[in-house]
Amino acid sequence: MRQVPSFPEPSPDAVLTAVGDTAVDLANVGEREVMLGAVLRRTRALLDADMAYLSLNELHSGTTWIELTDGVRTPEYRAIRMPFGTGVLGRAAAGAETVATADYLADRALNHLAAIDTIVRGEGVRAIAGAPMRLGGRVVGALLVAHRTPRLLGPAARAALEHMAVQAALALEQTRRGEEIRRLRTTRDDGSDPGARLRLEHLVHLDERLMGAMAGSTAEAAGVFSVLAESLGHPLSLHDPSGALRTGRRLLTPDQLSGDRLRAAVRTSQQGGGVAIAHLPDGGTYALLAITTAGEHLATLVMEGADDDAVARLAHASAFVTVALLVERALAEADEAAQTSLVEELVDSRVPPRPTLGARLAPYGVSPVAPATVLVVDTDPGTGRDGAPPVDTVTVARAVRALDGALRWLVSVHDGHVCVIAAGPRGGDPAAVVSDGLAAAGAPALVGSARSASGSPSDLRRAHAEAADVAAAARALGRRTGHADFASLGAVGAVVRDRTGTTSREIVRRHLGPVLDYDRRRRTRLADTLWHWFTAGELLAPAAEALSVHPNTVRQRLERVDDLLGGAWRTPEGRFHLHLALRLHRVSRDATADAGRVSPEHATGR
Repeated sequence: MRQVPSFPEPSPDAVLTAVGDTAVDLANVGEREVMLGAVLRRTRALLDADMAYLSLNELHSGTTWIELTDGVRTPEYRAIRMPFGTGVLGRAAAGAETVATADYLADRALNHLAAIDTIVRGEGVRAIAGAPMRLGGRVVGALLVAHRTPRLLGPAARAALEHMAVQAALALEQTRRGEEIRRLRTTRDDGSDPGARLRLEHLVHLDERLMGAMAGSTAEAAGVFSVLAESLGHPLSLHDPSGALRTGRRLLTPDQLSGDRLRAAVRTSQQGGGVAIAHLPDGGTYALLAITTAGEHLATLVMEGADDDAVARLAHASAFVTVALLVERALAEADEAAQTSLVEELVDSRVPPRPTLGARLAPYGVSPVAPATVLVVDTDPGTGRDGAPPVDTVTVARAVRALDGALRWLVSVHDGHVCVIAAGPRGGDPAAVVSDGLAAAGAPALVGSARSASGSPSDLRRAHAEAADVAAAARALGRRTGHADFASLGAVGAVVRDRTGTTSREIVRRHLGPVLDYDRRRRTRLADTLWHWFTAGELLAPAAEALSVHPNTVRQRLERVDDLLGGAWRTPEGRFHLHLALRLHRVSRDATADAGRVSPEHATGR
């Protein structure tokens, strides 16, 4: 059976370019067909589609009709009108989810209309994919692509189509508002409502300033927020969906934001796509606007006060804030993808470095010829703040990127941990900065650190392996947070650094071998008892507490060690060698297996 090809999977950079170009259009282009036509052309190019088109909904008739096309050949196709829920177009415009079919006419799962099937056959369309266009809580239409040969829609292509559906909806809203303002401006001012004329002029001026902020810095939502806050004349704050403050003055405490009144106001704004007013018991009044797109809550604007003019301006600016947040996120996602690619080239021997490596490293402050520091951030599944779930590596990676001073570090999830590559210490030891910053952010982790002679792949791979060994050794020795390098591990670090393991195994065999052999044969815990005794400062009571046994049991076990090793182990030199052997054994691969061989019924054996 012949395999059906897929729509191309666009790269994050390609999607970012399309989104950024549309944001620039929003700031500079006023004509509806020009803006929407550009969105269609960019969508076709992203997905290598034969055609792209968008529809608008007519709620009272329950239908959606094709408003604009790019690449469509027949007038009948351009004039399609479909009831909600029929075909791909009607289902996508109904707003539940993105809809796709690899071969429309052959797809019996779709609700077909005979007349539409005839038009589709005449156009030669086979594959169709459509995403709803949403504004606030309303679905206003759908954006579709089609191909004249069968095609599957993969995850990256689906995400790109949904991104462009958001851009199409925003372009539609922006041009609608622009047309409304232009119509009002051309209306003769007969003096019947001078207040309305003044409010209109304020909105026009706000539009111009917001467009300027978008064009001047499409990567920064803070620029759009600053213009809006100044225009409102009221204290304003921007919060992420969890309620954490992103920018602006802190107007409300976390407890107030999570309270029933404000959460209900945010839900009302999400569902209605407008500003919701909340009156707090202490007399405070706040206007809240949920910034949403494609059903996703991006952020919440909170304004102190709720006079009509300020509320109208707040609602008017929602499209600009939405675009700025989406572009900012697209830039961040593209940067994350670029960093992941670079880290793989640098530390994974299976990925050959590309000739442009040096130029691509420069923005992150790393040079192939300058010294660097490599960190392996090992997240502990058991460490969550206040019993919270474990912190995943993606969250930790983003927390590292957010640290002050770490903006030019290379950060990526790699091989089950977070890898950080920094151009040497900048404003302090990178390991300390990352460890302390993660602890403060509620994502504690153990950081292994190693220095690299240069930023070349060969040197960085050696340093990465060393940092991973350090993190593993530190965790085996009981550490859960903080940072370490081989020097901080002392004698254990010096021995573990011998990557052959020969020295480590010989020390364990010579100084601890008889004890380990006895534990294996008798299923006892002499080695474990020695470990806790040393950890407790060679005191019986705290060692017994750690082992959940009586102090006499610890004394008897140590006497058994005397029988196995002789009295020399109790001398200062003997205790040093035995403690070192215990620590080396603990970081070895056999430590867990040895512990697992002790059954509960023999756990107190001597």
